[in-house]
Amino acid sequence: MEGEPQKVIGYINEQTASHAEKGEKTGVIGTSERIRQYRADSIKDVGKRDDMLSVAKRLYTFLREFDDENVAYIYSEAFTSEGVGQAVMNRLLKAAGHRCIKL
Repeated sequence: MEGEPQKVIGYINEQTASHAEKGEKTGVIGTSERIRQYRADSIKDVGKRDDMLSVAKRLYTFLREFDDENVAYIYSEAFTSEGVGQAVMNRLLKAAGHRCIKL
């Protein structure tokens, strides 16, 4: 999810609520700055937005954990596409089938 933070948070929470009504398990990948605003079955804090190395290290672990938790839908904040952030976004886009929603 890419866009203004409150729009991203609102959209993600709408989607996770919709999936919950259908009994589908959801996960969210968010940063420390925004993590408390999300609602989902499994919420992962990848760290601070300005520490992309930490985000990158945690991302792979969290994607595996979502698999172990049988999460059907994963939503994530977008990250900078510079430096290590580019690797993070490449991995997220690959996991999302190269689909990024821009709000």
